[in-house]
Amino acid sequence: MLLTEDKEIDLFVASRIGSFKHVKYHTNASKNSKKCIENLVDIKSLKKDDSILHMDWGDDKQTEILLARKNRQIESYNTEKGLTKSYTATFGEGNIIGVARCDSRIIAGVASGVVQIWSESDRAIENPDVIETKGKLDCLRVWQHSNVFATGGEENELKVWKVGEPSPTFIAKNLPHDWLQLRRPVWVSDLTFLEENLLAVCSRHGYIRLYDTRVQRRPVSSIDTPGLAATCITNGFEERQVFVGFGRGQLHQVDFRKSRLDKGYKGAAGAITSVALCERDRLVVSASLDRHLRVHERESKNCIYKQYLTSKLTGVLVQTATSTPLKKAESEIKVEEEEEVTVKVDETDDLDEIFDSMETISERPRKKLNPDPLATGEAKKLRPSLEGSTVDTDEDAILKLLKSTEKTRKKREKLKRAKKEKSLFFNA
Repeated sequence: MLLTEDKEIDLFVASRIGSFKHVKYHTNASKNSKKCIENLVDIKSLKKDDSILHMDWGDDKQTEILLARKNRQIESYNTEKGLTKSYTATFGEGNIIGVARCDSRIIAGVASGVVQIWSESDRAIENPDVIETKGKLDCLRVWQHSNVFATGGEENELKVWKVGEPSPTFIAKNLPHDWLQLRRPVWVSDLTFLEENLLAVCSRHGYIRLYDTRVQRRPVSSIDTPGLAATCITNGFEERQVFVGFGRGQLHQVDFRKSRLDKGYKGAAGAITSVALCERDRLVVSASLDRHLRVHERESKNCIYKQYLTSKLTGVLVQTATSTPLKKAESEIKVEEEEEVTVKVDETDDLDEIFDSMETISERPRKKLNPDPLATGEAKKLRPSLEGSTVDTDEDAILKLLKSTEKTRKKREKLKRAKKEKSLFFNA
């Protein structure tokens, strides 16, 4: 697909060190530069536990972004006003695995399996509803058009819930045992709503499944990807189609009507952490742990944009409903880039300091190899034979050699004759 017009696409990217960036992508490649990247949070104020684990849109207009950090802080960021509200998750244990808005309520889940639903006010959380999912959680997603959400995790099958009900309305059932009569392991690493009653899940055990809550508990379609651990999934451009990112850097379009991996988008060297789509221009945006943000064309599968963002990326969102202008000037962006380099040092391990303090040991000088005697002109001396030297090429030397061989031949014949005369059969 050739993009002739210059269009702007707003991308919001989260990272593992806690930075939150706004990237203005131009379809005209000549206009893309570092001037189109700005930091939305103060990098100097970031701490070790400020890593952003999850991010999602808070409204249909795509003006609010909900951020879940490792320090159990849930922040609400407005694309026009900045950070507006902040909440602290005091329920359950473990990291926050998902946060979303359902009508006027906020839904958040933690890794221990606890989901809390509350209605927000200006200063406090009022009347929270706590749900125990009875298992570990790795993902939580909300169907934006109703009060339905779904959960899943390690050895915790897909479950669909309704806000206000203590028990799930749908619990998925695992596939039958394999041909060795062994149970198939379950690990729902991510899920997405295709419709209200149609959900797709991916797993770190190497499968992608499609569930229809109106038909049966078991998946209506299952695609195995042996050796590929899926990390993230999102809706596709067409019906019964999704995009799945894997832990080894693969990004594939999956079509459940064909029951196979359809298209592959190359380029990533680290695990894909998040995938988002730009339906207007048919573009696929992905973030990975190799610190790069990539944009692929859906039809040609070409990587038309790649940007290095100095930190490991954990999420990406594409703003299509509206547009957000860049707020900061070019000089401020350059200062932020220099500050971010210093923050990046905190991401390294303590082993780097140990290796830096070690003394360097110089290498021993290598021994010179013996030069080639033919190259230096020194020929190898030949060892003289017992019967005569073979180095000389004179006629006398040749005659001496012939005489010596003739003498040895006669001696051997004489010995054979004497031995034969001594035998009993010869005397008889």
